Amino acid sequence: MKRFFPLILGLLVISASAGAQSKGETSLYGKTLRKPSVKAAEKFLNKYPESVYAPRVLRLRDSLVYFGLDPEDASGVKAFCGSYPDSPFLPLAQERIRQHNTSRLSHDEALERAGNCLDAIGWRKDNVEHILALDGDLQLRVLSPDGDLQETRSISQYTLSDTPSSPALVLPMEILAPLGRRPYVHFAYLNGDSEYVEVLYLPEEDLVHQALFYGTPQKPAEGARFRIEGQSPEAIEGLALTPEVAWLVGRFQENSALVPLSKADLLTDTSIQWWLQRNPKAETTATKLVFGQLDPESSLVAAYKKAKKEKGKNSSAALFDIRGYTVICTARGGEYNLIWCEPVCKNKKKDKYISTIYFENDGTTLDVCYYKGNTTFKLKISLPSQSLKHLK
Repeated sequence: MKRFFPLILGLLVISASAGAQSKGETSLYGKTLRKPSVKAAEKFLNKYPESVYAPRVLRLRDSLVYFGLDPEDASGVKAFCGSYPDSPFLPLAQERIRQHNTSRLSHDEALERAGNCLDAIGWRKDNVEHILALDGDLQLRVLSPDGDLQETRSISQYTLSDTPSSPALVLPMEILAPLGRRPYVHFAYLNGDSEYVEVLYLPEEDLVHQALFYGTPQKPAEGARFRIEGQSPEAIEGLALTPEVAWLVGRFQENSALVPLSKADLLTDTSIQWWLQRNPKAETTATKLVFGQLDPESSLVAAYKKAKKEKGKNSSAALFDIRGYTVICTARGGEYNLIWCEPVCKNKKKDKYISTIYFENDGTTLDVCYYKGNTTFKLKISLPSQSLKHLK
């Protein structure tokens, strides 16, 4: 008899549970099943919300509502998701919404109907088909599936240049959902050969998110289109980013064509650009220079320490090439300064280049000697006064 005890106990529990329901409750439940309707289900749930039958009636009601919808009615399906967020049919409704927002146009079809453009892609919103055509100036044309113009939009070109070149598409347009279910248009473009930009565009709200990587062009790897050594303004430590921009910056880290600068080289590049901006006429007509103090952690200082030194009265100077520039740096005590900078000479048979530097007898005037073909000339730089003389 012992082996039948669990079975008997289970039957008693079921009987007790069923017996706990009132006759009216059980009767209304039976009527609801015999003549199912949303109204009947709602009537039962309003009267017996805690009933043991309630989950089954809830499922009945939701199935009547969901399967009573026109599956092509985008607004109706969206309304169902808002009204019944806990429905077991919610995944079906969400999948239907995904289909309502997934274009059925191929890339080739979109390009053919868009005409002359950088790229084009199908975009479906609430079960209505469109084409997004990206033109050379980053203008966006919203077209009908037949190619008729419906709307014109614009994406601002993201650049640090005062005279930007026309953007060149390097990653074609694609629809993806990197942050959940919302579909974005993703693509990337180049500004010249020193700026790379990735874009996430939300067509339904006309919102643009962009992230930039800029720096010095390098020789591309075999089969690659570009290579840039540099940094991203969006990657500055502590900077608050939108989720979209954070996702784009994360892609930079996975892109082998983008080479992040070391902190030492970043400090060097910043110092060189600072010097060039403040001494624009140094090689032509300037009579005064602005020296730039260097961060001890920069690669400029590291290179200075390894270079051959010329010793003056209170300081030393060194001439060397670094990161595409010929520079002269000085040191006095623990302070380092950039006093001269110019692009590295690429053809010493035709162009001018610095051959030597040396201190005059006063120990504070530095002579900078040039060759250009068979001719020579020099500059005189006074370290105390930061004055400059051009001598033939």
